[in-house]
Amino acid sequence: MFQTMDANSPDPGKTSAEHTELGANVEKVKLGIYLERIEDLDIKQSRWNYEFYVWFNWNPKHIDFLGENNIEQKNEIPFSIINGDIISSEIVQTAYDSVSNTQYIQYLVKAKNTQFFDVSLYPVDQHDLIIPIEHKWLDRDQLVFVPDTLDSKISSRVMINGYERRTNYQLIEKPHAYKSARGNPSLNAGYKVNFSQLRMAMRISRGGLSSILKLFIVLYVAVIVTFIAPFVSDPSRYTVGALFTTAGANYILAQKLPTVEIFTFAEIINTVCLCIIVLMMALLAILPTVIFADGKADAYEKKMNRRINMTCFLYFIIINIGLAAIALGLNT
Repeated sequence: MFQTMDANSPDPGKTSAEHTELGANVEKVKLGIYLERIEDLDIKQSRWNYEFYVWFNWNPKHIDFLGENNIEQKNEIPFSIINGDIISSEIVQTAYDSVSNTQYIQYLVKAKNTQFFDVSLYPVDQHDLIIPIEHKWLDRDQLVFVPDTLDSKISSRVMINGYERRTNYQLIEKPHAYKSARGNPSLNAGYKVNFSQLRMAMRISRGGLSSILKLFIVLYVAVIVTFIAPFVSDPSRYTVGALFTTAGANYILAQKLPTVEIFTFAEIINTVCLCIIVLMMALLAILPTVIFADGKADAYEKKMNRRINMTCFLYFIIINIGLAAIALGLNT
């Protein structure tokens, strides 16, 4: 997230820009964004839908921003949402200031983005919701966006179920490289071009310890039940029930998360609980055989049995507290 929203860092895993310095004839266009609402956020499907206002200020004598003098671009929306689609757009207002030779245009846009979310800390994860905007045909040698930091804002109505919204936001401009001639015969092989991309990012995060407890409370109860099992007449009923509860928790978790190759924090917790339950099932099967090998259990054997159970329980508590502390620390 840091590299993506740092104007001086290359994007992780992306084609690096050919150059970042600006030429002498580059026209500066002011761009501002007002995020009006977030319609939908789907972490599993890696997408989010939103509505926002976007406006541009430029000198029409220096640059044909709207493509009015070009038949190919005339009446076309001059900007695009990278990694997303514009569902609808309408011009809200236009204006021209003859004193400063400044043209102004404002759009109301509904869009949807594909964004791959890092869920490694789920359910205490945090994400940057990013709106990346580029001009469609004017590259960075012709145009560079200047963030309108004064009027760009996020509406107080922007809310997301299950997440807390950070009050601050980031607004930066970065070069975005394309390493392809896209089949154009007039361009050389290995053609590479930079476009000016403006990004607005709003950080969202889940709650702290309460999120962990709400997700794992049933799982923790299932593990505690396995530690109670040795004190009942038929412990297998309790351990098997706890095992099925863990399997159900894993299934529910799989429905909430996208398919990823890493082990998330939630999956690690589930695996730890599963291992504890299986270990207790093994101990309940093996220890009675060892203790009652001579037909009776002496005081020492009973004492060791209690110590083994208590040690397993303490390890369960320590491991879960340690994992929760690490996850919460990484989420700050």
